Amino acid sequence: MTDNNGPVVETKEEPAVETKPVTEKQEITEKKSTAIAAASMFEEDAGSGLENVTAEDLTIPRLKILQALSPEVNKNDGKYIEGAASGDITNTVTKDLYTDETGCVVIPVAYKRMFLEWQPRESGGGLINQHLDPNILGQTTKDKLGQDVLANGNYIQTSANHYCLVINGDSFQQVMIPMAGTQLKRSRTWNSVMASIKIKSTSGNVFTPPSYSHKYKLSTVAESNDKGNWFSWNIELDGPLTDAEVYLYDAAKEFASSVNFENSYNTSEANTEAPF
Repeated sequence: MTDNNGPVVETKEEPAVETKPVTEKQEITEKKSTAIAAASMFEEDAGSGLENVTAEDLTIPRLKILQALSPEVNKNDGKYIEGAASGDITNTVTKDLYTDETGCVVIPVAYKRMFLEWQPRESGGGLINQHLDPNILGQTTKDKLGQDVLANGNYIQTSANHYCLVINGDSFQQVMIPMAGTQLKRSRTWNSVMASIKIKSTSGNVFTPPSYSHKYKLSTVAESNDKGNWFSWNIELDGPLTDAEVYLYDAAKEFASSVNFENSYNTSEANTEAPF
């Protein structure tokens, strides 16, 4: 075919290539593949950069309940956590937040009691010392508030410390949950539940499994008395670990060994906030 300007070359239009939208299933598969690749790469360099870090260089994160006067719920405080509200649970190191309704799932691995020596607020306040020997209570007398007071004027607070793994999806973190004052009752109940679990072996023997054989859901519940209102721990048995969670069992067992091997504590491990 020609026109006044010369020959005209006819071209065929290429058929449009149909593009299918990426489905949600494909997106999940791609993200999962990327995560697996990253995990494999991380494993090759496991521990790198932390070769010179010792136990003295670490702070064990604590899970704490946020109360009405906690700085984490005050927008004008430097410790404020966005979205935090009284009754929520927070990790003191990562600042992860667990709402009072959903809570979090933990695996208890070890338990120890400590006796914290506090200086009265009128004398400057603050944590002075921490004791492992319960005989320290024999050196105290009760004041009008029911506190155990030493001859030097400092008072002793009993702290029940539960060492746990807190589960976040496919990952986990070592934490400590200190319980003192009104929370000691919750601690005793939790210990009683763990000690009451019995399993029958294939040979017919009945035994108490390790504490880290089961998971527990932690949330909070509102309480009050004539002295005020506060939130307490609510602890529910969440069931035994499954075959797919053997890695959690192994990690919990290792953490338990390290806690039970350690006979002394750094101040960073204690509940360094004065009781409310």
